[in-house]
Parts: sequence; C-alpha cells; structure tokens
Amino acid sequence: MPFPFSLSDEEGKIIGSSIPEREGTMHTPSKEVIREGKVILYFEDKVKDMDNVLPGAAAPLQFDDKTIGVVGLIGPPEEVKPYVYLVKQYIEMMWQETVYRQLESLKNKNLESFAQYILLNESISEHRVKQFCEMLDFSYVAKRLCIVIDIGDALMRIDNFSIPFHLEDLNEKLIELTLKSYKCDEQSFCTFLNTEKIVVLKTVKNEADYEEALKKFHEHSLKLQQYFQIYDITDIRIAVGNSCTNLQGMHKSYLEAERLIGYGKKLHITPTIYSYHNWKLLITLLPVQVNDSFYEKVRGNLKAFTNDEKFQELAKTFIVYCETSMNISKAAKTLYLHRNTLIYRLQKIEAITNLDTKNFDDCTLLYLWLRKNCKGLQ
Repeated sequence: MPFPFSLSDEEGKIIGSSIPEREGTMHTPSKEVIREGKVILYFEDKVKDMDNVLPGAAAPLQFDDKTIGVVGLIGPPEEVKPYVYLVKQYIEMMWQETVYRQLESLKNKNLESFAQYILLNESISEHRVKQFCEMLDFSYVAKRLCIVIDIGDALMRIDNFSIPFHLEDLNEKLIELTLKSYKCDEQSFCTFLNTEKIVVLKTVKNEADYEEALKKFHEHSLKLQQYFQIYDITDIRIAVGNSCTNLQGMHKSYLEAERLIGYGKKLHITPTIYSYHNWKLLITLLPVQVNDSFYEKVRGNLKAFTNDEKFQELAKTFIVYCETSMNISKAAKTLYLHRNTLIYRLQKIEAITNLDTKNFDDCTLLYLWLRKNCKGLQ
C-alpha cells in the first residue's frame, strides 16, 4: 500500500493503523461513513478544523449485510479513492472466505464425528442418528454401501510430498477426488474416519443401481488410486461392504470392508481392491474362512504326509495339479515334469494320505488345508 491506513470499529474507534499512535483513538468521520453506508472523500478544507482526521477516503466494511467497521486511507482523496474500494473488497472477501472455511471445517468435523459414531459402534441411537441427518441434511433411509480407503501413514509423511500442501487443503482435495471417482450424489458423503482411513457412504437408488455400483467398483477404485498417486499416496487399499437400507446398518457394511482389507494385507492380495463380489478374491479367501478347529482335525490325519521327507515337493505338485483343473497334462507342463513323474507323485500322495487325487471332494479338502497352512508353497 502506498498510503497509510486505519481500521475503525462500528463505534468509530480506531482499532488498527499504520500510524501506531492513532490506535485506540476516536475517529468521528467513521460514524458518518457507517451512517451513510458509502465511500466518503475527505478533502483538506473539510478536515482542517476536525480533530484526529486527515485527508483521504473512508469506506464502510460490511459483513452479512451489516456495516461493522470502516477502512480509511490517508492521502489526496482522488488518488486514494480507487485504493479504498480495492481494500474494502479485499477485506470483505477475506471475511467471507474465513467464515466459509470455518463453516466447512465445522461441517467436516461434524461429518467425521457422525461417521465415527455410526461405523464404529455396534449399538447406536436411532434418535441421535436422525438428529445428525437433520443437521447435515442427509436422508436416514437411503440405501447405501460403505467403501473404506486405507492410505496407511501417508498423511504423516506430508513433509516429504513433492508438492507442498497444507494438511487441511490436502484432506479436502482427497475427499473431492473420492466423491468424483465413485460418482457420488448429494446424499452420499465422504470423510476421514481417522488419519489412515477415508470412508464413503455411497447411495444406491435400487438393486439394479447397487449391482451397477459393484460392477464399476474396481474401475472406479483404480481411477482413485491413480488420482491419489499424484499426491504421492501410493500404498492404498480399498474395500467395499454390502448395502444397507438405513444408516443404522452401516456398521455391518463397514466391518465387511475392514475385514477384506485385513485379509488383503495378511494374504498380500493384489490388486489391492477388494470386494466380496469378486469371484477370484472369494476363492483366495476361502481357506481362511474355514474354522481353525476343523483344520486341526485335518492336520491330525496328515501327520504322515507332513512328516515325509518329500513333503514340500509333493505339496507343491499337488497344489499345481489342483490349480490346473486336475489335468495331468497341464500340471506336468506347468511343473516341467514328465507326465509319468507327476502320476508317480500323485500316487505317493494317495498312499500316504489315503485320499483319492482323482476325487474332487478329496482334492478340495487337501488343497484348502495346504493353502491355509503352507504359505511358502503358493
């Protein structure tokens, strides 16, 4: 600013000035500006007999349709006039932006609290959920599904990002990209559940819309991962739970998604996009779904097999045989074995275990046990 300035409150008291000794003093013209509600120029001949008034221009400052202060610039009135309009607009814009950001921050915190309440608690108050819905303008009964995006400790490493960000701005951008990726409507909502997880409660209109959302889930999740990589967030796991008819049921959908992410981490499943509607993923998960006590019973019948000096070789052979649809020729080719060598190994497995490697049920039992208990063979 090439001119000295002052800022007065609605009573005409100077509360800020580039001339420090004026702070705290009364500025009579400010009351006139507030009363008139417009920019007023103060020329030399007008102010010569006024106390604590210098030539210049003064403009009313408005917020929420109310005049709450005055900004004044000191100097030749015609010279400072364009500047006083500019400063007035700038200050009022800053006020509006500050309040907007504070309201958005409050809304985001309320949304985060709401998500934590309905997703992390098994038992919740219907009355309280409906109060939240009314406050946030969300429908209570809309059909929704829960998507969980696990970004690990990415936000804890923000100082290492190649693009500098304020954390709050980055959070807003990630939420915006998430809503965009899953094509969410105004009744869907997205928030951080904590520093490591983003959750989306996406609305689906009907069963057909739900099926379509599941079909597009992998495609949309890949797009989201690509967006996040722009911000150096690369270790991303995404899972979706089943739909629920109201917000009270979202806890179950959230737990389903969380379990999938847990399984994905434990079993190192790739790609890191998980859904119970993916057949390949369900097949991968099948061994860990069977009760451990059942596996212990099977283990007791396989002692001779697991103690055999050729166990590792036989077990790997059997797994490949099962995964090539119990086809001798395909399995032999995959293992780079002669067909007769493969048959010999299968016969040895039969002799040790008393299982029939040509019987689908017998093979399923042994295959599941090996997949669950012999990680190094996969």
